[in-house]
Amino acid sequence: MKMKYIIKAFVIAGLVTGNVSAQQLEVVARIMPPEPDMSGIAVTPDGRVFLGFPRHADNHRGCALAEWKNGKLIPFPNRDMTYPSNRPYHEWLVSPHGMTTDSKGNIWLIDDGKRAGTDGIPEGAAKVVGFTSDGNVLASVPVKSPVLRQDMHLNDLRIDLKHGEKGMAYITNSSFGTTPSLIVVDIATGQAREVLANHYSTAIQEGYVAFLEGEARAYHKDDVILPSGGANGIALVGRRLYWTPITGRGLYSISTDSLSNFNIPESDLERVVRYEGDRPACDGLAEDADGNIYFSAYEQMALVKRDPDGNFHTLIQSLLLGWPDGMFVTSDGWLYVTLGQWNRLPGFNGGQDLRKPPYYVVRLKL
Repeated sequence: MKMKYIIKAFVIAGLVTGNVSAQQLEVVARIMPPEPDMSGIAVTPDGRVFLGFPRHADNHRGCALAEWKNGKLIPFPNRDMTYPSNRPYHEWLVSPHGMTTDSKGNIWLIDDGKRAGTDGIPEGAAKVVGFTSDGNVLASVPVKSPVLRQDMHLNDLRIDLKHGEKGMAYITNSSFGTTPSLIVVDIATGQAREVLANHYSTAIQEGYVAFLEGEARAYHKDDVILPSGGANGIALVGRRLYWTPITGRGLYSISTDSLSNFNIPESDLERVVRYEGDRPACDGLAEDADGNIYFSAYEQMALVKRDPDGNFHTLIQSLLLGWPDGMFVTSDGWLYVTLGQWNRLPGFNGGQDLRKPPYYVVRLKL
């Protein structure tokens, strides 16, 4: 399939209200149909931008992972690995969702292995994959049964190089079913562990109501009219991992010294989870080297920062931010955001596709 992209560098001013500073969103990419909607984003230390195009909501035939370069999206690391294939699932990217970089600047993603319209997650499809920036595969670690369940929704991840021989991957499972959780993967050994399954910190908040583009929508498990699930957004700050259920308003954390230790009983892990307070309704999270955490605050159509003291700051509001999704903060102080319009999918709107392309990638100078 030939890709058609319109890439434009222009600026859209934020809608300024109250104490919101008059910062500006820079639109770095506009993606037009028939190309897919993006979700994950990672930016390397030298400024290269990588985007993920999952297939769990739209089983598209386009590429699943690409670098934005010179006004085009270039399949990364190559076409064979990013386009649908008849090869074994562990050899290609089925549905890359959350993305990040490690402290060395390598690119990592979680392949949730799920394709819309197909049942379950085939063996080898769900995996943690790492690349060097020149496209060499650092690791491809499958998430296998019994840790992997067929109703899992492996959503986002962070890579911790302070623990394990080659690092640990921490993954949020927001779940397509009823059991959200966290997954811990030892990259060197492939050993994996599910923890905090249906714990209050990972579970869906019953009675949850969110305002999507001004419209109140309540969560009902038998009639889902908004993106929903358990543990979803994730951030790694120092030696603590933070996460947020997408259907909920709490922020939670745990020490990575404990989480990475497979010898600690889960009951002990449950006792050391810390409730950090409420936060905006959000999808993705990001973090920076100063310990700030950033929230994709879709109800306010805003980007919000939580500082290390727990204070919240609204950075910008814009009509573009109806459903900010993947987020990434660079070392030189840019906050990148993918705007996927997931709330407008047919499954949440009585079968009507309410998305209005183009699909934007934007950034904000912090």
